[in-house]
Amino acid sequence: MTQQHISLNGDWRMAWYDGQRGHLRERLIGADADLTHTYPAQVPGSVHLDLIRAGLLAEPTEGLDHLAARWVQEAIWLYRRTFDAPALAPGERAWLNFGRLELAATIYLNGVEVGRHANAFYPCRVDVTDTLLEGENVLLVVIEAGLFYASQRPSVGYGMHMDQELARRNWLRTVQSSFGWDWSTLLLNVGITEDVTLEIAAGVRYDRMVALATVSDDLRTGHVTARIFAEGLTDAAQEGKLIVDVGDLSVEVPVTIQPGANRLAATVDVPNPELWWPVGHGAQPLHTVRATLVVGDEEVAEDTRKVGFRRVRINQEPHPEGGNYFIIEVNNKPIFCKGANFVPADMLTARLDHDRYATLVDRAIELNFNLLRIWGGGLYESDAFYEECDARGVLVWQEFIFACAKYPATDPDFLADVKLEARHQTRRLAHHPSLIVWCGNNEMEEGNYHWGYEKGVAHPDYALFHMVLPIILKEEDGTRYYQPSSPFSPDLESPRRDDMGDQHPWTVGFRNTEFRDYRAMISRFPNEGGILGPTALPTVLACLPPGRGADTPLDFVNDKPLLLAWDQHDNGIASGGEYIFPDEMLHRWLGRDITEFTVAEWVYWGGVVQGEGLTEYIRNFRRRMFSTASAIFWMYNDCWPAVRSWTVVDYYLRRTPSFHPVRRACKPLAVAIAVEDGKVKIFGVNEGPAWAGDVRYGLFALAGGYPVDATRAVELPANASTLLAEFDAAEWAQLGETTHAAFAILSRDGAEVARDRLFMPYFKEMVWPVAEVTVRQEGGKAIFESDAFAWRVCLDLDGDTRLPDNFFDIFPGVPTVLEWPDALGEPKIVKVANG
Repeated sequence: MTQQHISLNGDWRMAWYDGQRGHLRERLIGADADLTHTYPAQVPGSVHLDLIRAGLLAEPTEGLDHLAARWVQEAIWLYRRTFDAPALAPGERAWLNFGRLELAATIYLNGVEVGRHANAFYPCRVDVTDTLLEGENVLLVVIEAGLFYASQRPSVGYGMHMDQELARRNWLRTVQSSFGWDWSTLLLNVGITEDVTLEIAAGVRYDRMVALATVSDDLRTGHVTARIFAEGLTDAAQEGKLIVDVGDLSVEVPVTIQPGANRLAATVDVPNPELWWPVGHGAQPLHTVRATLVVGDEEVAEDTRKVGFRRVRINQEPHPEGGNYFIIEVNNKPIFCKGANFVPADMLTARLDHDRYATLVDRAIELNFNLLRIWGGGLYESDAFYEECDARGVLVWQEFIFACAKYPATDPDFLADVKLEARHQTRRLAHHPSLIVWCGNNEMEEGNYHWGYEKGVAHPDYALFHMVLPIILKEEDGTRYYQPSSPFSPDLESPRRDDMGDQHPWTVGFRNTEFRDYRAMISRFPNEGGILGPTALPTVLACLPPGRGADTPLDFVNDKPLLLAWDQHDNGIASGGEYIFPDEMLHRWLGRDITEFTVAEWVYWGGVVQGEGLTEYIRNFRRRMFSTASAIFWMYNDCWPAVRSWTVVDYYLRRTPSFHPVRRACKPLAVAIAVEDGKVKIFGVNEGPAWAGDVRYGLFALAGGYPVDATRAVELPANASTLLAEFDAAEWAQLGETTHAAFAILSRDGAEVARDRLFMPYFKEMVWPVAEVTVRQEGGKAIFESDAFAWRVCLDLDGDTRLPDNFFDIFPGVPTVLEWPDALGEPKIVKVANG
């Protein structure tokens, strides 16, 4: 029995055809093809990257160059190479394997069509046993972005935006946001974007190993089930054995490999396993599971997976105030989930690599996150992403890639293709301990209930999410919670119910920019909702025409090149309509117009407002822990440079101005202020073990002084939000809400641990004193002081350097003390809102 993989990666040739000009298939299909009109190509890779390397295409993420790149998705591309193959021995079979094709491909070997494929979410494997030649072979892949493939399929009536109807994205199994979203431009991937191999096997072909780890309810016994998927290539059954090792434990079971597809399994019981925990709640030990398949006396395959032992439960028990809880419990411990939505980290998915994923996970941990939601309009991420999450303890909410449209699951071919996709992705991802939730789609249950999805093509995909996917998950995983959509409420209730299921609280963030409305929201598990704001200053500048720097006035009336570039890279929410919502937000909160600012000034002030809005979102939900069990917002990262986005980490992996306000709001030990029932209430939020210290709280005058000032010793129970103190809100009203703010400081042994402050009016209504901030360095610390309240002290607009803090406040007469290593140099203040 043999099985070998011959890599066909590396140097290929590439050509194009647009219907009138370029290379026809016939010119490249033969061994003696004329390659004069071809270009060098790298596989794995993409057409865009090859054209950039050849100097034929500018970097499409910058300026207006994405517009010049759109011709790529409107052409047909031809990839060609020759390779040598050995002679097949009797009983041997051969396949061509393509890890990922973008998107609609026809494959020719030695002039013969051997296969077709049009799904970027599972590999293409074609049998070439009868076509492969000993010696030189000619391989030709004719591929296009899917526009031709879907051109004759219906799109009207499927609930998409106008531009997406034109491209018919609902028929195309690739990144849905690449067809354009409010935060993403239209740019479709084209190419052979993952490995290509020639596979030769006889007797038994090994396909994949899946390892599933579970833990008993009392956490005392772990169970690892290892599955081997293999194909019997003979006409008769073959006897063998499957050996599964977990550390020093081993199980051996006899197996029979039948002709065709086989699923072989063995289970190992692990007493007293080391438990895997989310970051901040414990360690993340990973255990290697080794599976060995022996047929006769020959070892056919050996493979490993790393698993973590954790018990996950979604607590949806009745809530005493109505509805149900929605609490993710890991190892019988409630986990308050903090994080954001993860979208594809590059428009050109072929250049996503391990370093980029590692940095993104690192930034998430810097933000004090413990969960990332893989949004249903993006990408099943690469192995590197999930491996980083496993190692670092970041939980993953994983959606199948369907979003904001009706999908043609009543079409038998489409449904069959999606089943293959779902089965492949479930098998690929099931061993990762970080993956804790499967979800069918993004917002399509919302569409069914509230967007008129019964109009046009009525509910063509309902059974896909309520029957097909859960059956596949039961067969291929069976260890995780699944829900059909997000948001979703059980028992056929509206997905807009705040008191059950998960929520997308978008009553704030679009037309309504009154983010004080967050303060009253009771959502049980909010996992999408956000506030727009600027990216880091260098990122904004990368979007603009040449010659526009930080001091460029945002004078769109008289600078039309600036206007065009700005509109192309701005969020789509800022386009059209009676007014621009995010610009109106600046009016509402600051009393300022965007055209009053230079680029740098807008980055600062827009960042102030976004940071305040996201802080309101996070503060409200965290103080309700565990009546509310998450504070997950839209969104974490970007797929291309934007001047304005929902993100806290931008395309270049820079920290946006709202990054540090979000980081502080998500600290494991925090203090939160709220006004309820005529009282100013001070909550201590503690995700760690029980904590004891002091809380100082009350009211300060912006100009200086503390007319209400109390300190008391407090104890914060473990993993809970606790009301620590309260006082009459009438005192605040009497002193004046435009001149005073509520404050709270947690400290232990005189050292500050956390702080919060709360304003009641709009910022434009506040009576701001002029704050004169001083800074000095002492003993590895930077000490910032001001007699008056100093609002949003900015040390950096670039977002590249990891600072201990940024966009922070200084309370009157109370120093803000930051750890400041020598490597950071001298701290420099860029801007103070009231400085």
